[in-house]
Amino acid sequence: MAIITEELGDIFSAPSQSILIHACNARGAWGSGVALAFKKKYPLAFRKYNAHCLSSPTGSNIPIKQHQTNLVGTTLLIAPPSATDQRQAFRTPHYIACLFTSLDYGKRVSPPKEILENTGNALKDLAKQVAELRGRGEDVGNCYAVRINSGKFAVGWQMTEAVLEAGDLDITVVRPEEEENADGTGTAAGGKRGQRPTMSSEAKGSKPPKAAVKRAGGSPDKHMVGVKRKLGTDIDENDGSDGDNTATKQAPRLQPGIAKRRKKLGLDG
Repeated sequence: MAIITEELGDIFSAPSQSILIHACNARGAWGSGVALAFKKKYPLAFRKYNAHCLSSPTGSNIPIKQHQTNLVGTTLLIAPPSATDQRQAFRTPHYIACLFTSLDYGKRVSPPKEILENTGNALKDLAKQVAELRGRGEDVGNCYAVRINSGKFAVGWQMTEAVLEAGDLDITVVRPEEEENADGTGTAAGGKRGQRPTMSSEAKGSKPPKAAVKRAGGSPDKHMVGVKRKLGTDIDENDGSDGDNTATKQAPRLQPGIAKRRKKLGLDG
């Protein structure tokens, strides 16, 4: 069982003579994702990879497409530039391990099950080549990798990680901070890592709209006038009660005709 560890950082900052591992197609294209970053950083390595894919082995007459099919499940290990190109050797002092895990790319990428199987076979091929180099006394450093297959090949990282653990090479997986965690969680939708979630106006304690203030906090006199008109009574506002104001009672008035008859009959003094 191999030991697979993860750390945050830049894979291109690995120590000199390290082996940088990434997954490739067998068509000779590094056109997007991590592969494009490798192409820009290691142009000499890309040319060797491209020629390896588009040229049949020396002395072989097999068609190019058949040759590319045969590459799947193998690894092309490209040594660092020689001392004759000191500038390039200083800039890119790494071995580049191209794992052919998919025949094609884009819409024609291989199914995940095939990619995982190809990854296991390519790792075995890489382990064999590394052992041979070290056996000859070559200065070969440790293995570093990105989260292979999880980008444009769209294979879940945890499945590929299990394949790496079953291999023979200890590998340090380097990922940028913005990349998702191993459990599939990453930055919040629509946000950035470290960014505080947006609070609602209520959570911030902001003032309610002016219209709401006007409706809720209008003058009590205006409200009471409406009550008075509806009840037809006056309200004692200074009775000292706790919201239990009562209407004062008024003596009923007699109609003028009834009052005269009562006086004539001597009923009222």
